[in-house]
Amino acid sequence: MGTGDALFLDRKLVELGIEEGLLEIGFEPVVIEWTGSMEIGPSDSSVTIDDCARASRYLEDWLEDKMMLPETYVLEVSSPGVERPLVRPKDWERFVGESVMVQTYTRNVGERSRFEGQLLGFINELKDSQSAQILLKDGTELNVRLCDVKKATLLY
Repeated sequence: MGTGDALFLDRKLVELGIEEGLLEIGFEPVVIEWTGSMEIGPSDSSVTIDDCARASRYLEDWLEDKMMLPETYVLEVSSPGVERPLVRPKDWERFVGESVMVQTYTRNVGERSRFEGQLLGFINELKDSQSAQILLKDGTELNVRLCDVKKATLLY
């Protein structure tokens, strides 16, 4: 595959392949970024350097076998860390009860767009109306639609 082939790369297909490949060896991708590198982290918070190296070797072999990426690419595998990003609906469901930081595109309460508090629940009725319930430190309960979330992480 030549360098020009990257223009025709089916990113969704590559992302699905990466997810399937990592699940086969017991890891779950957290974030896949297409900014010249990919960040992929296992779901367990006790990820070691050896885990990342094993996932990286596996993915490099898998990607080269499937010829999904051009010859020149950089693959970075890392742990999501203690302030793990909340990206997918299953992340929000999994971490109910944990402390979170949520930054929204819009201002929900007064002039604020950044909130810290306890994740009370996750409502997953329809894709367009998925929302998180957060108990702020001042006792206010906030309902934030996931489509309004710019960034969300666990707080350490």
